[in-house]
Amino acid sequence: MIAIKDPLRSSVKEAIAQCQSAGITVRMVTGDNDQTAFAIAKDCGILHPDTDKSEMNQCVILGTRFEELSGGVREV
Repeated sequence: MIAIKDPLRSSVKEAIAQCQSAGITVRMVTGDNDQTAFAIAKDCGILHPDTDKSEMNQCVILGTRFEELSGGVREV
């Protein structure tokens, strides 16, 4: 088995921290599975090690769920 991990861009953690300090709530939206999304959200500072499970589910949204919540994707 081989695993590949794309590293975060160097500016991502700082950009997320700046948004959070400005009062912006940052969420992870991904087309991937939720476990990958949680791991990436932790790596980039959206989730912190002490984040509880219910809060984790509010910070990570799968693309399919996002489409449901937003009414779908429409081309303009």
